[in-house]
Amino acid sequence: MTRFAGLAAALLATTAQAQAQQTRVTIDTGALQGARAGDTLVFKGIPYAAPPVGPMRWRPPARPAAWTGTRDATRYGTACPQGPEHKEPWAQVGTMSEDCLFLNVWRPARAGRYPVMVFIHGGGFTYGAAGVPLYDGSSLAARGAVIVTINYRLGRLGFFAHPALTRESPDGRLGNYAIMDQVAALEWVRRNAAAFGGDAGNVTVFGESAGAGSVQILMDSPVAKGLFHKAISGSGSGSSALFPIRGGALNAEAVGQLWAASLGLKDATAEQLRAVPLADVVKNGRAFPFIDGKVVVHSPGEPFYARTQMPVPLIIGGNSNESSLGGMTEAAAKALFGADFQPLLDGYVAMTGKPAPAAAVDLAEDGGFVLPSFALADQHAAAGHKAFVYYFDQVPVDQRATAAGTDHGGEIEYVFGTRPAEHRWDARDIAVSKLMGDYWVRFAKTGDPNGGGAPRWPQVTTVPTSYLAVGATTTVKRLEPVQERAKAAAMADARRKWAGTPRP
Repeated sequence: MTRFAGLAAALLATTAQAQAQQTRVTIDTGALQGARAGDTLVFKGIPYAAPPVGPMRWRPPARPAAWTGTRDATRYGTACPQGPEHKEPWAQVGTMSEDCLFLNVWRPARAGRYPVMVFIHGGGFTYGAAGVPLYDGSSLAARGAVIVTINYRLGRLGFFAHPALTRESPDGRLGNYAIMDQVAALEWVRRNAAAFGGDAGNVTVFGESAGAGSVQILMDSPVAKGLFHKAISGSGSGSSALFPIRGGALNAEAVGQLWAASLGLKDATAEQLRAVPLADVVKNGRAFPFIDGKVVVHSPGEPFYARTQMPVPLIIGGNSNESSLGGMTEAAAKALFGADFQPLLDGYVAMTGKPAPAAAVDLAEDGGFVLPSFALADQHAAAGHKAFVYYFDQVPVDQRATAAGTDHGGEIEYVFGTRPAEHRWDARDIAVSKLMGDYWVRFAKTGDPNGGGAPRWPQVTTVPTSYLAVGATTTVKRLEPVQERAKAAAMADARRKWAGTPRP
């Protein structure tokens, strides 16, 4: 070996050693060995709670056990059990197991103290995982933030109540195990953020669809107070009405009893329920949060009207084709708006220039998803808190000629900067992705998305609601009068439902 070759080999060895040290961190449960990815460091598959298996099924999450040595943190942990995988990018979850309470962390490679952004994935509370390619945090982290993505229990494993389980802990936390998991992940962040260069005093929760609904629930949950300081809710509606754990014609315990009886367990014990094979638990296992009085105390949008939501800065909004989620039909609009339907439809026909059937779909879409989010921003601003509203209308170039708008969840690839392999982007797509990622990270840093030469995004103050329309051009708009009427009617319907919900 020549002298220069020896020096080069020594330099490479020193560099490799330095990188290995940089990607090794110690948290409250032990040492982790991550990896470097460009300008970021990534740590995958970190347990934030004990495995919820066997006797721990349908119990609140417990603290994870410590380990000896150094744990490999270069691979995602297993996803939580769910039905057959979808083909969509958000549902490419890979291996599944009940031992699934893992999270992933991305941070800038350069030293610093950064805001923390905790992402809660969507999937109707039934599908999805933190480790799908769509949620890779590298691009966001490189902007100057610590990005955390989390798994949480799904479907019947995440939301289940039964009198036999209630009898074990009648005064404890019951039923909404998925929300408890999210809280446990936030508690983990508070304990361990500093190890990754994160500021535990500057945490933003952000989520889409079911993740956005979770954000709204967490903004009111007594057990989440103080665990985050900013919130972003994307395509999370805000007008749904949850049923209670008990009481009323429909309640979670009764639903749980019906399911157990369908398996021949009419008078099931807690032990019998936990012994049910996983395949039977997951089968037809679609489930949603319910009001338990301790973890979930209101329906998602209700706290904004009760003035019990956390006083944290909020970004909230929706997409231009939320109807891709399904169910947003003329019949749905009629059911939602009742006697207000026809005058609102006439107004939508005049506003959009579309024929009545198409305008009715727009009305259902706005009334079911978009306008309730705007209404929550109004209420948040009226309570004296910062609120910023967006309406997203950007579509990848290969779909632009035929798409009806941005599908439900379609903004996520732009926020994360993770173009799926089946999509093509042009310069406009790239610019919108940079814009969205920059807005999100600036908001996480300061509570204000503005700066960096981006179009000015005003706070919500009074109605008609001001919002940032993001798409071919990005500009500030205000809701039209007919949209304001539809917003008021949709929320009047929601408030009637909330008022009629029994409280446990």
